[in-house]
Amino acid sequence: MSVLYVDFGVGVSAGLNGVGFRAFELASALARHHDVLVLTPDRPHPDVLEAWPDVNFHVTEGGRLPAQAPEVYLYGFATPVESVRRAADAGATCVFDAIVWPLEYTTYQRVHSAADTSAEYRALLDAYLARLGAADGYLVASEVEKQVLTGMLTTCRPEVLLERGRDMSLDDLVRLLPVGFSERNERTGLEPVGGPPAPGPDFVWNGGLWNHYSPVTAVHGLRALLDAGQEASLWFLYPQRGTPTAAYRAVREAVAGDGELARHVTFCHGGLSLAERITVMERARASLCLYEPHVLWDLCPPMRLRETVLYRLPVVAPRRGALGDLVAAGGYGVTTESSAAEDVAAAMAVCLDETAGARMRAAAAEAEDDFRYEALVPSLGPWLAGLRAR
Repeated sequence: MSVLYVDFGVGVSAGLNGVGFRAFELASALARHHDVLVLTPDRPHPDVLEAWPDVNFHVTEGGRLPAQAPEVYLYGFATPVESVRRAADAGATCVFDAIVWPLEYTTYQRVHSAADTSAEYRALLDAYLARLGAADGYLVASEVEKQVLTGMLTTCRPEVLLERGRDMSLDDLVRLLPVGFSERNERTGLEPVGGPPAPGPDFVWNGGLWNHYSPVTAVHGLRALLDAGQEASLWFLYPQRGTPTAAYRAVREAVAGDGELARHVTFCHGGLSLAERITVMERARASLCLYEPHVLWDLCPPMRLRETVLYRLPVVAPRRGALGDLVAAGGYGVTTESSAAEDVAAAMAVCLDETAGARMRAAAAEAEDDFRYEALVPSLGPWLAGLRAR
């Protein structure tokens, strides 16, 4: 059995979100086939330990690796470069989960707020390229992402593509592992909190309030829905972290300036624990994942796809982009042709229809095996063995 470390470099003391879920759930699925250890910069929240009791973890100190060097070191876009280098120096086969692209950095508030935006972006880019350059293999979430990665390798690591005997399908170098979830997750490992079932929000915004999203579009859609005489509520489940983003400020201003709208919108300022979030997600009728046209989303389906399938929660998403393609093909949500309030409201109205909602939930249930890590990771073993043999 190979020793495999998963080190995504994201804090977990407050719970999981985004790639934190991917780290723990991949570890849970991989643990059936390998000796797996998740490295974390802080001690996981008790909810995390209860939901994934099968996942062994180690809190790193100063980025140092445990005494036993891994055979395989799986890392992500937030993993400290020094940690990756230490793993490589220890002889580990390094695998980069390349599901976030430098294009995302162009939307970061810290970049836009910097005195020298180019220098701030360059620092992030240099770290990304260091992670890219240290990898022996790559995981991507879609075929389109593989194409983007290939383009980056042609300019950043041409020596890899020129290796003697290189299979130019690149299947030995790049492996597809979609955004998904584990059979062991917060729904199976935790009890919801909040008492007996009660009406929950009609819509949840269960993603971040980053600038590459457009949460203000969600409240504009809700406003149009209310104007049409249809009652609905919307909860923003994640708090704003760090410097308030322009996207967050825009949605706060839109709600604060409309008294009626403010009665239908809830911001979970302190954030929700995993157990608390289960309660909300189980009772919600649909989720919103909206953004303006952006090449980033043309390439990458966001992590919100996980909750769509896991909770069988219909999602409203833009038609353009990787998520829109999946939703249109799978039928577990509604796509909107534009970000105009009327278009968004029309899509939201479909989700409020009981017949349509039931159909979308059934479609999400049928798609489950396509996103379940336990069904996807068995083939990783031979691929990882091939990487180590090179």
